[in-house]
Parts: sequence; structure tokens; C-alpha cells
Amino acid sequence: MNGSVANENNRLLVVTAFVSGMSIMALEMSASRLLAPFFGTSLFVWTNIIGITMISLSIGYFFGGKIADRKTDSKPMFRMLLGTGSFAVLIPFIAPLVMSVSQGAVSSGSAGVFYGSMIGTILLFAPPLTVLGGVSPYVIRLFASETGSYGTVAGRVFAVSTVGSILGTFLPVLLLIPVLGTKQTILIFGVALIVLGLIGLGKQGLSLVALLLLFTTFLVGSARPGEGVIFEKESVHNYIQVVERGGVRYLKLNEGYAYHSIYNPDSVTVGGVWDYFNILPLLKQDAEDALIIGLAGGTVAREYRFFFPDLAVDGVELDSEIIRAGNTYFDMAGANLKTYNMDGRSFLKFTDKKYDIVIIDAYKQPYIPFHLTTREFFTEVRSKLQDEGVVAINVATTGSDSKVQLMLENTLASVYENVYTLDVPNTLNSIIIASDKELSFEFSPENPVLESIASRTTGRVKKVEFDPAVLVLTDDRAPVEMYTDMMILDYIRSEDTSSFTGQFE
Repeated sequence: MNGSVANENNRLLVVTAFVSGMSIMALEMSASRLLAPFFGTSLFVWTNIIGITMISLSIGYFFGGKIADRKTDSKPMFRMLLGTGSFAVLIPFIAPLVMSVSQGAVSSGSAGVFYGSMIGTILLFAPPLTVLGGVSPYVIRLFASETGSYGTVAGRVFAVSTVGSILGTFLPVLLLIPVLGTKQTILIFGVALIVLGLIGLGKQGLSLVALLLLFTTFLVGSARPGEGVIFEKESVHNYIQVVERGGVRYLKLNEGYAYHSIYNPDSVTVGGVWDYFNILPLLKQDAEDALIIGLAGGTVAREYRFFFPDLAVDGVELDSEIIRAGNTYFDMAGANLKTYNMDGRSFLKFTDKKYDIVIIDAYKQPYIPFHLTTREFFTEVRSKLQDEGVVAINVATTGSDSKVQLMLENTLASVYENVYTLDVPNTLNSIIIASDKELSFEFSPENPVLESIASRTTGRVKKVEFDPAVLVLTDDRAPVEMYTDMMILDYIRSEDTSSFTGQFE
């Protein structure tokens, strides 16, 4: 009988090591998605998540081992698991308040995205991760006290915990988050820890009651509620919202500081940076094929369909859910547009087609993915351009002295013979345009809307020369995220921050 009880306890300890390891990685992966609507998914955010996870686990390992040496039974460990699970199930409900406080630090200029996301990660995820870090040394101590084989026990416990961590990495990303959402995923693992704690404390009946908490996973509302939200979706890549105000629809991604597409059923143009991409077919009037990397909801493609109906457009968008939203809410689908669901740089390697116009407008707001900014990338683009073709990239900027803009201009100038920058009126955007042909920005379009757009570019275009003193971005070194954060912080310190939200496009 005693042997049977011992075997049952050992099995429970193995399950404990497995579930704790799985929960650690599930919380870490979920943290990135929970922070995304407020702080985005930049390298700085991931640095905080990974760094704080490792710090929390280190603290947990240290104190978990000390506590285990003072205790001779498993009850304290299971009480900690019960408390950790209870905290975890609260995370989806307290996250909006915690993130708003953390984000407030960013808005006030007292911290950047780095510090704001750090605060949010510490408050929400450091406590449960610290406790879960203490589980492995506690389990090892309990096992080894019976066998005395510390090395063998430690190896087995870490192996089981690591297998759980592997499942906790893939299961949320590939299944739970896309199907159920981030908050529901956190609740599932929180309830699993509660159930495990109750079983370890001999309260199997209460563990069944705890399973009823899983039903609350379907009662959690919007990750970032807002006025006029008509569509909300968490994809593998983004947190997506479609907002409608006054009959006009806006596509917002992740932290929602910017609009990535606009659809006005009563107007082809939308009054933003997208309108100014209409000058590209005017620069290359015999253009037949255009490529848009970062299609989003298809605002540019829709304008091209109206103003340049004979221009065929290939649109590349990494997120399939954004493509669906574009077709459903932004009138994106049309005879002139063919969509490709893949990374823009991968598409360039995949396609044998050559284009007259290439547009890069891919953002993890406010960051341009670094691999779409480098000399190697623009060399690849050049190889897919027709003779005298034109390439343009949208750059979020707070002024012509922005280091991000200067580095991008110089990188393009290292590849193309002629580079120009258009300061887009009434936005915090510039469009950098490059070609091996010298371009003339003297337009005489017959369409009055295009004529109006062209007239607004007068005096806002400058030619850029290569500057050996300015960094050329490469696949090896492209610090665009760091300099983007510095640019934003400088802007917040020097301007009324109320004008910041929604300006970058």
C-alpha cells in the first residue's frame, strides 16, 4: 500500500514538473501577445519579456531550493501552485488596467516603449514565473529524499520540465492563441495550475469545481476595447481591429497608435500618405505592373484600381487575417489585384516577375521590419525592377533630421543612382523614392484629384546624395528599432503628446 501511495505521489511530482515547465513557456509566449495591443512586438518588447522571464526564473530557482531544504512534504509547493494559478487567471482581467498605467508612463514621456513594456511585464508575469521557477528544485528535493540519487533525479526532472516547455511553446502559438485568443490561453494554463495545486493538496472535489473556470475563457471581452470596433482578431502575427467612425473604416494593428489602412466608401482618396503613392505611376507613365510589400487593407491598391485601371498590382501581406479583413471591410479585392500571403523579402526570392513600381509599406508600428531596410534587400528589389523602374518606401518620421530617415536615404543611395524624399503634407511621414533613372516631379495629370495631389508635392521633394558619414543599413547591422524609439522619445519630449496618437501611418 505504501509503495502504491509512493508511486502515485511520484507520478504527481512528474506531472507537476511537466505542467510547470509547460506553463512557464505558455505564459512567456502569451505575454508577447498581451503586450502587443499596447506596446507592439518590437525587439525591445521581446527583450523585456525574455529578460524578465529569466530573472524571475533565477529568483525562483534560488528561493525554491532554499524553501525545499526547509520542508519535508509537498504541501507548500502545491499551495504555491494554487496561488500562482489563481493569480494567472486574474491576468486577463487586470491586464487592461496594468497596461494602461504602464502605457501612461510612455505617453507622459517618462519612459519609452522599452520601460513601459518592462513595467507591464514585471507586474503581470514576474510573480507567477518566479513561483514556477521554484517548482523544479522543490520536485528534485522531494524525489531525491527518497532515492538519494540527486544527479539522476535532477536529470529526469529537468528533462520532463523541458518537454513540458516545448509543448508550452508550440501549443499556444500554433493552436490556442489563433483559435481561442491570448486571454483564453492564459486562463487555460492558470486553471491547469489551480487543478494541479488542489489535487496535490488532496482536494480533488474542488479541482473539478476549478475546471468550471474554463467556461470563463469564452466570456472575456476585447483585448483592447474601443469605440466603434466592428472586427477584432488575434492572428499569429498581429492583434487586429477594424474601427468604424462616421462611416469610415480604419485598420489598427497591435498597440493601435496608427492606421494601416483607411476605407471611405464615399471617396477614393483618404487624405493620408497612401494618396501620395499615386505619383509613382505619374513618374513611370508606361508602368504595367506594380508590387506592394505590406498590402495591409489595400488602400493603395484600391486607389490604383480607380486612377490606373490598367496597372496590375501584386500585393504581399504576411498576415492572412489582414488579407481577409481587407477583402471584407476595405473593398480591397479587385480585378487589378493579386494577393500573396508571405513575407515580402521571401516573395522577392520566390518571384521571377519584374515590376515597374515597387512600394514598401510594411510596418510593425512604428517599426519597419529591419530586413526590409537593408542594402541587401534593396539590391534584391533592384533585381526585380524593369529598366527605369521606381521603388518607394514609406517612412514614419518626426523631421528631416530623423536618423531612421537619413539611414534609409543613404542605404537607397548606396544602391540606386537617384534618390528623392517627399515630405508628405499633414503627416509624420516621408516617402523615399529611388530609381536608376533621373526623375522629374513636374506633373500634368488630367484627373483633377491626381492634379491636386501632384500640386501638393511642389516644393516638398528633395534629391538625396550618398553620404559616407551616414550608416548604410545591412543585414548584419540595421538598428532601425533603436533609432525609431529614440526618435519617438525626442518627439514626445518636445511636443504636445496628444498629437502623437494616430499620426504615424
